[in-house]
Amino acid sequence: MMAMADSAEEVNQAEGHPDPKADGISESLRSLDTYAPESAEPALSPADLPARSRKAFLRHMIGQLAEPVQNRIRALRHNQLQQVRISEQFFREVYELERRFYGQSCALFDARRDILEGAVEPPVQTEKSWPEDPQDALYLDFGNNEELRQLRQKLAPVSPTTGLVGVPRFWLTVFQNVPLLSELVQDHDEPLLECLTDVRLAYDQDSYTVIFQFRPNSFLHDSSLLLTKRYFLQHSADPEYPFLFEGPEIVRCEGCHIHWRDGSNLTLQTVESRRRNRARRVTKVMPRESFFRFFAPPQALDLSLADETTKLILGNDFEVGFLLRTQIVPKAVLFYTGDLVDSLSAATPDSRSLSSEAEAEQEQIL
Repeated sequence: MMAMADSAEEVNQAEGHPDPKADGISESLRSLDTYAPESAEPALSPADLPARSRKAFLRHMIGQLAEPVQNRIRALRHNQLQQVRISEQFFREVYELERRFYGQSCALFDARRDILEGAVEPPVQTEKSWPEDPQDALYLDFGNNEELRQLRQKLAPVSPTTGLVGVPRFWLTVFQNVPLLSELVQDHDEPLLECLTDVRLAYDQDSYTVIFQFRPNSFLHDSSLLLTKRYFLQHSADPEYPFLFEGPEIVRCEGCHIHWRDGSNLTLQTVESRRRNRARRVTKVMPRESFFRFFAPPQALDLSLADETTKLILGNDFEVGFLLRTQIVPKAVLFYTGDLVDSLSAATPDSRSLSSEAEAEQEQIL
């Protein structure tokens, strides 16, 4: 009888039915195949597992299938890879369409710049060609909200008797209204960002450049009134992870040199300290946080080999670059007026959620 049992066990293993005591799958995973009565909690499903465990379980599940079925699945994965190639072509053509239609919008961006700078005074607008949301008339409780009071104090004073030119502080206000950009703007950056007159894009086949135009000011040398940030795109799927392809992604960025006027570099600060047992003070020039560090990103030709700090900085940088191209430049006035506050908050996670998503994606890849 023992010999017969051993033979039966060997037959089961030969047919692709390994001994459940030896397959290393936890009790919670094996419970997926058990019947749960209606009164019990819902049965566990693979979707309830962490990404890495789910992937391991599904690979195990496929390994238990008969070889002809596994061969069909391999054929389906080859089929899926052909769909990835079609997606690569689709997204490249979408990018080319975006590039072409941006050129058609440049005349409108010229008009926007002229109005912002006061070069053109638009006709009196008596009608609105867009619907108003009845919820836009919101009540602000300045009396009981300290944050609102602090923000109101920061508003630039406006005199109705003084003829204003254009729209003051437009781009600075836009940046301060967007969480991902507001994190970059420091108090000492504001006087220079008030001099920002225009933000534009320049498209190339495999990259795009964000162009920041400043009026003459006491911070930037006249040779640096045009600052640029270039983002390089990869339009094809990563050969190591082709099934994760969801469109072109930013793989590298390149800033520009800023020629500061003497003593006006906003990315540096002078710190005085007194050495121990010495009366003489020592002056040091130290780096500090500033929006203008955005134009000097860390360089990593191979992002996979970069340290975690560099990956985090560049990951946030790429998010900013994507946001500038797809939202801020084409829709700037809507961020100034608050029309896109809710949609942007939902679409643009903060840095903490970005890092969490990155960790989850990395876990899924592994």
